[in-house]
Amino acid sequence: MSRPNVHGLPQFLRKDDKGYFLDYFIREGDIRKRKRVRLGLIPLTQAKQVLSQHTREIVAGKFLAEEKQEVTFTEGADLFLAYSEARRKSHENDIHMVNRLKGYFGNRPLRSLTPDTVEGYLTQRRKAGNIALGGKPLSNCTLNRDLGVLKSIVNRAVFNGLLEKNPIQKVRAFREASRDRTLTQEEYQALLGYCSPRLNSILQLAYWTGMRRGEILGLRWEQVDFQNKVVNLEAADTKTQEKREVPLTEGLLELLKRTPRTLGSPYVFTYKGQRIKNIKTAFWKAVRKAGIKNFRFHDLRHCAVTNLRKAGVNDSVIMSISGHKTYAMFKRYNRIDRQDRVNALKQVERQFDTDMTRAVSGQEVKS
Repeated sequence: MSRPNVHGLPQFLRKDDKGYFLDYFIREGDIRKRKRVRLGLIPLTQAKQVLSQHTREIVAGKFLAEEKQEVTFTEGADLFLAYSEARRKSHENDIHMVNRLKGYFGNRPLRSLTPDTVEGYLTQRRKAGNIALGGKPLSNCTLNRDLGVLKSIVNRAVFNGLLEKNPIQKVRAFREASRDRTLTQEEYQALLGYCSPRLNSILQLAYWTGMRRGEILGLRWEQVDFQNKVVNLEAADTKTQEKREVPLTEGLLELLKRTPRTLGSPYVFTYKGQRIKNIKTAFWKAVRKAGIKNFRFHDLRHCAVTNLRKAGVNDSVIMSISGHKTYAMFKRYNRIDRQDRVNALKQVERQFDTDMTRAVSGQEVKS
């Protein structure tokens, strides 16, 4: 800020041959800008009066700052969707969630959102339940996805300079119960027995490699390297936007070789000449017929990670196959079951017996 000059003028007040003027700084976003407001050839007392009327705003860095455009929630949501379409693989899901949020928040100013208004939405959403499933209670995970998109809408507005800060940033997510459901060998074989040939192949790829559903349904023949026995996923094909090489077993290679190709289509899994985009109905039908409870398609990813770990594969190698970016997320997919704990104690028991044998025979026991 400017300081009083040698002529004894108050802070922020200056004079030159054109008369008095206010000299101060304002903030526009992260930018500090200097402002000079001409008062003209007026008496000093009048200049001081003008200064006193605006000192508070000047100190706050707001006097004559550019007015921020008032943005409604709907406008902010539409801006987020434009970004989502260009950048997010979850765009289709984003559309549904954004439309639901727009129905609740409407055209209220985006800056008027508060933690309490958000909690009100989440409460109403929980009470309504899943309408498509007859009001079935919503999980914390589902509510957190809504909250995540809501925060992203506001964060995008902040990023574009339409808001100074996110007023709902501190709204806490619900605690989620991590899933650790995996299939027994009997359940896995039973499930395959009720799958069509196409669904059977899709499930086997997920079970053995841990590939995500979208990665499998979007798989193209050019990505299948039969010679090197791998699937090459480009960054655009993965959730994490990183390239990944997924190894294939001999069984999966034979499965893919037997998969009929559709003329004119680059995709591995097609139906009536078109790429398969949704397997939800067929999958749930097979699960129900197999008598399997509490199992989702994404749980096949848990199966793959757990099976690889049980086979003694190094954690880093498993993560490179499954595409987990952080060890914290990887741990959520790696299920430690009763047999693992029993085997751990057996290993200790075997080591103890070995050490005792060496001690009796006079051999050095390794520490």
